Amino acid sequence: MNKWIRYGVGALVLSLGVVIYQAWTPDIPHDELAEKYATGASDFIDLPSGARAHIRTRGNFEGKTVILLHGSNASLHTWEPWVDALEADYFIVTADLPGHGLTGPIPSENYTYDGMVAFVDELVETLNLENFILGGNSMGGGVTLAYALKYPDKPDGLILVDAAGIPTPENTRIKTSRPLAFELAGHWYSDWVLENITPRSIVEEGLKKCFSDNSNVTEAKITQYWELARHPGNREATGKRFAWYRDGRSSLDITPIKLPTLILWGEDDSLIPVETGTLMHEMIDGSELITYPDVGHLPMEEIPAISANAVRAFLNQFNAPVPAVPDNAPETTDTTDEDVGR
Repeated sequence: MNKWIRYGVGALVLSLGVVIYQAWTPDIPHDELAEKYATGASDFIDLPSGARAHIRTRGNFEGKTVILLHGSNASLHTWEPWVDALEADYFIVTADLPGHGLTGPIPSENYTYDGMVAFVDELVETLNLENFILGGNSMGGGVTLAYALKYPDKPDGLILVDAAGIPTPENTRIKTSRPLAFELAGHWYSDWVLENITPRSIVEEGLKKCFSDNSNVTEAKITQYWELARHPGNREATGKRFAWYRDGRSSLDITPIKLPTLILWGEDDSLIPVETGTLMHEMIDGSELITYPDVGHLPMEEIPAISANAVRAFLNQFNAPVPAVPDNAPETTDTTDEDVGR
């Protein structure tokens, strides 16, 4: 080989090594992340499957229980604006789903809807939650739908916020535009890179596609997403999850769902366009659809007060007071256990 060719190859390899060294973003130890992000109401609970879930439980223990599931590559922190708005009246449970946040990877390594549903149900059983409302955003909305299909008698109702779970209709007003990280994840040729090189800029780009108003994309929010993505095992789990998405098995038949359902959607959502929400509304009998102009993929963060008020109005139907007995109502006597339906 000509010595100049060898020098050229050597220089190229050296340059590539320098680039990789400078771009390398290693995992951040769990304990370091937990010290920073497991604050306030955060807790960790061990589930029967061996998973260790990061959760937060806040609010009024006598109020209706609401379980909220975050979206892809997010964490339970996305729900904090709603928790702040609703905790006086409702008992709210949020959790980092498998392969996300401080929950991290799980022993089953199952990051499909089935694996997520199993995780959520373990959480429900471990915390002895009953008569709850289940809600989710984006991927968490898909998990919510999958849970309702598998356990139709457990939730009392559903809240879907720019939810995944069904295919996006063609010819949407806004062309679908997913973050670069979503486009790269789940491929054999790019997963190794994403597991070891996660530029802060790629997180910023993804977040800006989630909001209509980019003033919501603060330096603190970018740092939070960037650091939690680097929890040990999270990036590998993301690759496995997106590989499953690419197999086309994440679409659900939601027509059997008969639960009271509130659907909220940002009309400027470019990840899952609002026409998807309209289709969900048509597929779920008796559902209610509310859309918000000039709002993107995360209404609970972009317009927290307005969207939380819609949730409060929806939840009011589950807290209807017992009708008062009129003063002239006839008295009953000789009531038996059968009469009161014990």
